[in-house]
Amino acid sequence: MLLAVCAAAAIYLAAAFGILRHLAPAPVSWRLLGWSGVPLAFSGLGFATRFWNPSAGPYIANKLYPFGGHLQAWAVSFGFTWMAFGLLFSGAVLMVWQNPSRQWWWLLLASWVLCLWPHAIIAMAFAWNGANHESMRFYGRWWSTNPMGPIVLVRGALLTVWYFSFSIIGFAGTARQIFAARRS
Repeated sequence: MLLAVCAAAAIYLAAAFGILRHLAPAPVSWRLLGWSGVPLAFSGLGFATRFWNPSAGPYIANKLYPFGGHLQAWAVSFGFTWMAFGLLFSGAVLMVWQNPSRQWWWLLLASWVLCLWPHAIIAMAFAWNGANHESMRFYGRWWSTNPMGPIVLVRGALLTVWYFSFSIIGFAGTARQIFAARRS
């Protein structure tokens, strides 16, 4: 597991540094938008390592995978998908900054919204009907029995704040540039 995670992190970092280095001369809003892919990728890497439960075969579809049960396999796959999306999003920001247009900006926004759509639905569902005693007890038990629990939750919260603040400020600033430039 450690070798696979380290290899994925190295691949991500090499590609991300290449992209973000080329984004350095861009205005701050474009850099923030490009850098927003970094916390998303780190969140994905954390998700993959947190849920990876190595298991020996024989592997059975919808039951047992090299990552653990089917839920662990989904979570690990989901984590690596976030790494890929973070990388592709940063690369797309670089490309749009170099050739700005409304259509490409809207494509960036649409991909960002679609990536977060299921999480928005989950957040609304929990806000509406999920902040119950059972959920709170579950996280309380997890927090108290897992020595890394508080660190994992705080790290996740900080990465989420980093991601949303860079994304929202980046989208707002780039929208002003793209849409104001077309009016002139």
